[in-house]
Amino acid sequence: MERSDLYIMISMAMTIACSLLAGAVTCMVMDPGESRVVAAGAEFAGMIRKKQKSNSHYLRLESWLKKNGAAYHLGKRIDPGRFMVMCIVMGLTGWMAGSGVSALWGMTLGAGLGILLPLLVPVLNRADNRNMLKDIRLIYHSLGVQIKSGVYVTDALAECSSAVENIRLKDALSAFYADVIMKSDIYASLERFRSSFDDRYIDSLCMTVVQAMESGQVLELLKDIAEQAADMENEIFEARKASLDRLLTFSQLIVLAAVLGTSLYTCIVYMMSRAAGFR
Repeated sequence: MERSDLYIMISMAMTIACSLLAGAVTCMVMDPGESRVVAAGAEFAGMIRKKQKSNSHYLRLESWLKKNGAAYHLGKRIDPGRFMVMCIVMGLTGWMAGSGVSALWGMTLGAGLGILLPLLVPVLNRADNRNMLKDIRLIYHSLGVQIKSGVYVTDALAECSSAVENIRLKDALSAFYADVIMKSDIYASLERFRSSFDDRYIDSLCMTVVQAMESGQVLELLKDIAEQAADMENEIFEARKASLDRLLTFSQLIVLAAVLGTSLYTCIVYMMSRAAGFR
């Protein structure tokens, strides 16, 4: 065995070992258990959290994770400390894996994996917003019916949790109702509910509820809800239409690429056969 082959094998073994170690550390931080090592990882994450609770950057990151629903994609235990640990571990793993090829590959792969989660979380949140459109439209209609029947606006909003299907929206509505019952601060509870999403329809819903509580103009509220429900239906229709258009375009491109590839392959085979015949 040559020395270069030995170095390659050692580098691959170290990369695999570091990757397994990074994965183990991530699991320890995300799911603390009873062992000493796991407890140490949890204590480390807790130290970061306690130290940075008064830090504005920590609070902004915590708010960003909450608004983008990171707990529903990265685990219920996610917080800014664990999120930063995951990004660092992924970056180091990519750097170690790429360093086996070259230093440039190590830096590129490390940077790519390091920023993967901050780029992925907003994408997943936009997908959640699209999935919640149907349930938000149902909330608008349900609010209109219940308010017209004499139900108080916050009670009507809380009762909608039994009708929605999206888990994230259902949990937020249930937490809102429990918060209203325990603390009796409707405005603070409504603000906490709004801060759980980065969705303009949720913002519009909360503003409408606040206006209804302050002005008491229920008829105007019903009119606004009807208009917003109509806008919601148009939004859903346009989104489905755009999705179908993209799917149709993609299918046409696939068919065109297949036809062109087949034609090109046939021409190359024919030309090679003719060239062989001339020989």
